[in-house]
Amino acid sequence: MFFAAEGDTTLNWVIIGVLSVAVIVAGYFIVRFVVKQVVVKQKIFRLLLERKAREIHLKNEALEKSNMIQTRLISIISHDIISPLRFIHISSKNLIDGKNEDSREMQEEMLAEISHTSKELELLSTNIMNWIKYQNENRRMIKEQFDLHQMANQIFGIFQGLARQKNITFKNEVNTGSILYQYMEPVKIVLYNLILNALNFTEQGCITISGGESKKGILIKVKDEGKGMTKDQIDNVMSEHFIVSSANVDKRKGHGLGYLIIKDMLKFVDAKFVIKSKPGQGTSVTIFLPS
Repeated sequence: MFFAAEGDTTLNWVIIGVLSVAVIVAGYFIVRFVVKQVVVKQKIFRLLLERKAREIHLKNEALEKSNMIQTRLISIISHDIISPLRFIHISSKNLIDGKNEDSREMQEEMLAEISHTSKELELLSTNIMNWIKYQNENRRMIKEQFDLHQMANQIFGIFQGLARQKNITFKNEVNTGSILYQYMEPVKIVLYNLILNALNFTEQGCITISGGESKKGILIKVKDEGKGMTKDQIDNVMSEHFIVSSANVDKRKGHGLGYLIIKDMLKFVDAKFVIKSKPGQGTSVTIFLPS
């Protein structure tokens, strides 16, 4: 009986020991599972926070861009649109109010100025609409083939009237049959603005477009014989923080909007540009378009 009781006790202790080990092992795995679940939840929570932070950052960037666009448009409208409209209004009113003492020659000069200013407003409005249209980053664009020589002639045709008034001649030296496979509209807007800038700052002389294929892509150059730019003005235009201002390039009339649009459009086509100029020696702008 004694040995049986002692054997039972030993067995009981063995069972208790095994159960204790089982409980400890089970507890370990339970704790490990719980900890793992907590870690997974923390990771998911962190990812959600990061995603939300990115969303907030993108929304802030979009808001900043929207505010920047609004500020730029206000600057353009307040100076480059309202002032010419005021001039047209005053000049037209003087003609209508019967300032007949003015000579016919004077009246014709005023009408010519009104016509010229109206044309500039039309070109500026077209530019603003082109720029706003491409501010939508989700805008889908498709590459297509087009003739660069023909495009240059088309743009020259738009400005032919203004060029005649200023005794400026256009020269198209783009290689005949230069076919590009690119985003046509942004390239056209870039050339439009380069020629408009050249017209604004050339009193007389020649504006030339040249271009053709190179080893790394397409080169397009617009060169004028105008008043030129200083190094500070070029650095300002090339700066990442370039802001539209009527005095950015010249105190008389600015083409800050033109270069702003040029820079935005070139981003769409993954292109670069270089400005070479000296005061009184004209300006040349070279565009590097990838193949």
